Amino acid sequence: MIVKELEAQQHSDPLRRAGHDAERQMAHYLKRAFGEDSGIHVLNDLRLQRGEEIAQIDHLVIHRCGVILIESKSVTAQIGINERGEWARYWKGQARGMPSPILQARRQGQLLHALLNDHTEQLLGKIFLGKLQKGFGTMHVDVLVAISDSGVIRGGKHVPAEVLKADQVPERVRELVQYYARANSVFSLNFKDSGYEATPAEVMGIASFLRARHTPAEAASAPAAPPTPAPRAQAASAVPASVRTSQERQAQARPQPEVACRACGSANLSVQYGKYGYYLKCADCGGNTPAKPVCAACGQPARLSKSGAEFTATCPGGHRWAYWTNPA
Repeated sequence: MIVKELEAQQHSDPLRRAGHDAERQMAHYLKRAFGEDSGIHVLNDLRLQRGEEIAQIDHLVIHRCGVILIESKSVTAQIGINERGEWARYWKGQARGMPSPILQARRQGQLLHALLNDHTEQLLGKIFLGKLQKGFGTMHVDVLVAISDSGVIRGGKHVPAEVLKADQVPERVRELVQYYARANSVFSLNFKDSGYEATPAEVMGIASFLRARHTPAEAASAPAAPPTPAPRAQAASAVPASVRTSQERQAQARPQPEVACRACGSANLSVQYGKYGYYLKCADCGGNTPAKPVCAACGQPARLSKSGAEFTATCPGGHRWAYWTNPA
């Protein structure tokens, strides 16, 4: 199940554009493999914050026994890994060192684990007659590095098992999920890899919680957008009216976004207006979640406008779509 699609992005920088292409390739493989699998939840391009720390996760797979972080790497030629675990890119026969994406993904996994621990009581139920709180302490956090299909991996026996070509990643994900499921079976003697196992409802709640905690980099760093000046409005109107009308019809046909309360994971929400603008109010726990729509077409943060119980989002690129309808 795809909980969060990869957000569309436009980059003028060739390196960033290549990186996004690698993520798009990996997102495609994950969707083809798990798009209809209700037991596996996939979030692409997930940006999480805990205190002053930020984790940018290319792809996150959530299953009943843990999570798998997948780091996509764009490689157009070759990469090499030596016996000390040092990474290098090769271009025209020359090697240039690069940070280890395995260590990078592990650091992101540590922040994710800590964030989930902070909200244990909200995300996990209790056992033994409802008296013992379940926890994330033994949750498995695995990392994989996906090398784009066009790249070549050098290093032979020194290449870690976590490093795979992008098309090999889905099968490795299945192997990990099945391995931990067997470890948690009643007949297993593998006590080392057993212990943590969430219910399907808890997995769905964790996925919804993380989806609601996502904050796009542009929305987090940019101040409130001023009113659009006249020249930009004229530039937008240069698009043929037939094209704009078609885009608006498609946008209006979209379903409401998959948002949830960041405190309890509930979808029983309504859009309200407060001191800092629009936010989502949870009817179940009373918590507040920022309303931060992001355009699926161009990846830009959008602004909300209200008409009765209906809220429409509009991005600087001129795209409009139905964002939310408050319950009667």
